[in-house]
Amino acid sequence: MTASSIRFIPILMIGGLLLTGLGCRSRSEPKPATISTEISIADCMSDLDLNNLDTALQRCNEVVDAYGDKPAALADRSLLLTLMGKTDQACADVTQAMALLRQESKSADPMVVHELNVRHKSCKQRDTIVGKG
Repeated sequence: MTASSIRFIPILMIGGLLLTGLGCRSRSEPKPATISTEISIADCMSDLDLNNLDTALQRCNEVVDAYGDKPAALADRSLLLTLMGKTDQACADVTQAMALLRQESKSADPMVVHELNVRHKSCKQRDTIVGKG
């Protein structure tokens, strides 16, 4: 192996990890016929710019307006709200999404279920520490 091929291997590994991570993050939710094809649940976190979270929140709000009955939309917005330091609002989205999960039961995406369970535990722990629970 040459020195240049040794340097190339980590680049391939990083590229593979990024593709794997994007594949794991992808969630497919069926679009109802009444929803515009211009917006999808994935739009909330697509092209996320951590330096412009307000714009991302506006986009997430549009997604939640269109897909508020889908736990994935609320889960994504709760993550964004957490990044913005709006923990109470994030936890409210988690609570609402958990209620929707109970209604969906077996049809829910396992990744969404896992994300929401982790966030729900975090919210409950925060409430206990702050004295709300």
